[in-house]
Amino acid sequence: MRHREHRLIDKLLLGREFRDVHVWMDEPYRWLGRKHRILRHDPITLMIKYYDDPERLTSGLLHIIADRVGSKVKRRKNRF
Repeated sequence: MRHREHRLIDKLLLGREFRDVHVWMDEPYRWLGRKHRILRHDPITLMIKYYDDPERLTSGLLHIIADRVGSKVKRRKNRF
């Protein structure tokens, strides 16, 4: 999912965008490519990073959910 879409979800559900959260979460893409989700895409890592910022934590959790849903839709689409 593109950052623009993640930020739209933030705006709709949280009232503002958290660009820094999405940039941080997807930064490993530069060296891991499509496998980047093995890093920074789990609730424990997000809780450690954003333990004192519930809005950013929620944005990160929404990022994970959106990525998972987007991947499932893409896989289903490619199956047909």
